[in-house]
This record gives sequence, structure tokens and C-alpha cells, in this order.
Amino acid sequence: MRTRSAQSLHDRLVQGFGVTLLVSILIIICAPRTLYAQAEHPVTVSFGAGVTPLVSRISNSLDNGWHITVNGGVNITRHFQAALEYGYNGYGVGQKLLSEAKVPEGNSHLWWLTANPKLRFKPIHTVDPYVVGGVGYYRRTLEFTTPATVSVFIFDPIFGTFFNVLVPAHKVLGDITDGGVGGSLGAGMDFKLGDSGLKFFTEARYHYSDTGRVPTRMVPVTFGVRW
Repeated sequence: MRTRSAQSLHDRLVQGFGVTLLVSILIIICAPRTLYAQAEHPVTVSFGAGVTPLVSRISNSLDNGWHITVNGGVNITRHFQAALEYGYNGYGVGQKLLSEAKVPEGNSHLWWLTANPKLRFKPIHTVDPYVVGGVGYYRRTLEFTTPATVSVFIFDPIFGTFFNVLVPAHKVLGDITDGGVGGSLGAGMDFKLGDSGLKFFTEARYHYSDTGRVPTRMVPVTFGVRW
């Protein structure tokens, strides 16, 4: 059961998500082309990957992991962008949690879909620092597994025969999935790569998401390319 303060935070996040998502979608769909005149190009697309350190209580149960992100949106002005972002994180499961659950192995992953406003400070310079935030939906899954082997039917093109082989696998003993509203706030820098419009970027953001009894708190550090 949530406490009153936790419920109040949850309600504020839900309200903030609704407002931010609605405003971002309206901007992306309805912004007149005259606003794009000041921007380098009308749209922006980015791909990134990096490490995901976990913080607070969740770090007692899960191990730090990795992530990938895909982001797409529009340049409203030279200084302001609005985008939608999808991110996927993979984590290990700590030995303490495995011992408590009395299982040999486990893994966890989390994905998010957020509306992201971004404020750029020096868009015409080679190095462009920025601040970025996001509000949206997060979904975390924890799986408990055990080593196993499965039979696979394959074809050998050299001898022209079919046969069965045993390959290692993981059998899922059970899983726990929780989803909820969350948000992020952080900063980064874009580095222009010539005159093509392509950029290298690096950023770090603090994420909080209401994913069950133990919220997810993490600080992904991302490296990627942006156009």
C-alpha cells in the first residue's frame, strides 16, 4: 500500500506526464513550418547506448546494466526541441536477491517511452551544451531462471542431413512485471561532425519511475549520434 506522500508524488507524476505528452504531441503535429526556419533542419533523430548505474534501494537487488535509446522529434527553434524517446535497459540480478528467492539465476530489463523537451544553449557552435527532461511510461520485468538444455533440429549442408543437437538455454521459473509513470532530468553536449548535420553526443540523466514496491532510480550515461 502506498503512503500518502508516495500517492501524492504518483498523482503529480501522472498529471505531469499527461500535460507534457499532450503539449509535445501538439507541438510535433501542429507546429507551423515558419518555426523551422530558424532551425538547422525540421526533424531530429538520434541513436545512443551506454551504461546504466542504479542508485538507491533498487541497487541492493539489481546489478548495474546497459541501455540503448532511440529518439525522434522536431526542432521548434534553434534552441528548443520536442521529441519522443524509447529506451531499453538490461540489468543483472544481485546474489542477495537470488539467495532470498532461492533460485540459481535471474535477469531484469526495463523499457520506457517518454516525451522529451530539450533546451540547447549554443546551437550554432561546434560544442552545444543542453539540458533535457522527459515524462512518460516505464515498465520493469524481473525474471528468475535456471540453466537448462533444449533440443534443436538443424540441417548440415555439408553432409545434407538433419539431426538434433542439445544447446544451453535458460528456463524461466517466474517473473515479476511492474509499470508506472516516471520522469528524467539531465544534461549533455552535442559535438558537430563537419557540415553534414551529423553530431556525436554524450549525456547523463537521472530517471525515476514508479515501478512497484521498489521504484527504479538510475543514472544512464549515453553516447551516440544525432542528426
